[in-house]
Parts: sequence; structure tokens; C-alpha cells
Amino acid sequence: MKKVSAGALAVVMILFVLCSAHALAAEKAKKDVLAKVGNKEITRSDVEAYMGLYPENQQAMIKADPRMEEVLVRNLASIMVVSDVARKKGIDKSPAVKKQIEIMRNEYLARTYVQKEIIGKIHLTEKDYQAYYDAHKKDFENPEMVRARHLLVAVKPDAKEDEKKAARKKAEELLAKAKAGEDFAKLAQENSDDPGSKAKGGDLGFFTQGSMVGKFEQAAFALKPGELSGVVETEFGYHIIKQEERKAAEQQPYESVKEQVKARATQSIQQERLNAFLEKSMKDAKVTFYGPEPPKEP
Repeated sequence: MKKVSAGALAVVMILFVLCSAHALAAEKAKKDVLAKVGNKEITRSDVEAYMGLYPENQQAMIKADPRMEEVLVRNLASIMVVSDVARKKGIDKSPAVKKQIEIMRNEYLARTYVQKEIIGKIHLTEKDYQAYYDAHKKDFENPEMVRARHLLVAVKPDAKEDEKKAARKKAEELLAKAKAGEDFAKLAQENSDDPGSKAKGGDLGFFTQGSMVGKFEQAAFALKPGELSGVVETEFGYHIIKQEERKAAEQQPYESVKEQVKARATQSIQQERLNAFLEKSMKDAKVTFYGPEPPKEP
């Protein structure tokens, strides 16, 4: 029996390892191909690139649900099929479409740069959040509130002058009764035309400034607890208002609003850094505009 030399055995082992590695690589490549459109493959890396077009919070939701990979695969296949049809129709040769594709490409590059090189490099600390809170305490106040009751004598939008006069007279008579000491809640239950508060004796609960129509709100906040307004006219008719309680504005402690502070601070600082980058970049690029200045956002 012939002996196998050590060198020959080594060659056999190398060939076996290479074949095994090739087989494993082929198997892995097969697993990475998730679909085919004709001869074009849709691979896992294609899906990952496609997923990267979504905002980070949506990417996290997609990764959390294994079924979403198959949704993305089918979306990609649809895109490839329809875009091939569009190319066969020559749509990609249209000057307008070429220009739009170029704009979309530039927009995506710009967005990716901003996300990676500006937003992605902002790392705020607890000290930064506390400093933001200290500088913006007014934003984290519970605003002043009042609790009031009201009685409404409604007036239709198309009411005639004599109808308005009759409604005002009724309101003045009810005001006189309230001033004479009659129970306001009972007067509201029996006479108010406001269906939302009538059954509750006109009680509107607590509300902040900006919650009610202008004249009504001004009158309600001008009162002290227990005081009655005069007859207040709004687009709904004539109101009599009684303030029941007032709560002063109250500062919310940092710990109770920490998550809000973090969100606002992050957004504010990101916008600040982005604005600074854009201002410098536009200046360096010597950008010139020929149209009028657009209106600033409120």
C-alpha cells in the first residue's frame, strides 16, 4: 500500500477548506438574495440601504417587526419594475425629469451630510439640559388659570336689531337678579342657552388664556373670585360671567419636565448649529439671490 506524503495531504486539506469556504460563501450569498426582478437581485444590503431612507424612529419600528423586511422587499421590487417601465418609455430622458432627479440627489446628499456631520455630532449632557431649562423657565410653567361660570343669552348671527335688544334686556335682567344675591348656578341652569354648561350651572371648569373667545376671556380674567361681570357681548350673544377660582402661574420642577426639556433643548440646539453651518456655507459659496426676501416664519 502506498503512503500518502505529508505534502499531498496538506494540499488535499487546503482544497477541502477552500471548497468548504466557497460553499459557505455561496450559501450565504443565496440567503442574502431576497428576491429577483428578472436577472436583477434584491439583496439584504439593498433592503438595509432602502430602510436608511426612513427617519431613525421609523427604522427602529421596522427592525422591531421581522415582517417589515418582506414589505420593504416588495416595495423595492415594485420600484424596480415601475422604474424599468418608465425607462422603456423614455421618461428618464425628459430634461425636466433629469433636473428633478438631480435635485432629489442633491437634496438627499445634503440631508445625509447634515444628519451625519452636524446633527449626529451633537451630544448633549445633563448639564446642557439643565442650562436650557434655566434659560427657558417660562416655557415650563403651568399658566395662570381661572374657573368661571357663565350664563348665555344666545343671539343668532342673522338676528334683527329688535331681537338683539330683547336678548340684551333679558341678560341685564338676569344680571340684576345675580347681583341681588340669587344663586348664579341656578340662574344658569334655568336660563342659559349654552347646552355645554347649562346642566352644570354654567360651570366651565378651569381654563387658560387663549382658550376662550377674546372678549369673554378678557372679562373672565379681569374678575376676582366671587365677582360678576357686566353683560359681555360676543358672537354667540350676551354673557354674564362669575369667576369662581383663580390659580396663579406655577413653575414646573425640572425633574417633572425633564423629558420635555431634553426634546426641546435637542431640537433648539440642532437648529442653532444647522443655522450657523448654513450661514457660513452660503457665505463661503458666495450665494446671491435676485428675488425679494421671503416672509419670516412667526
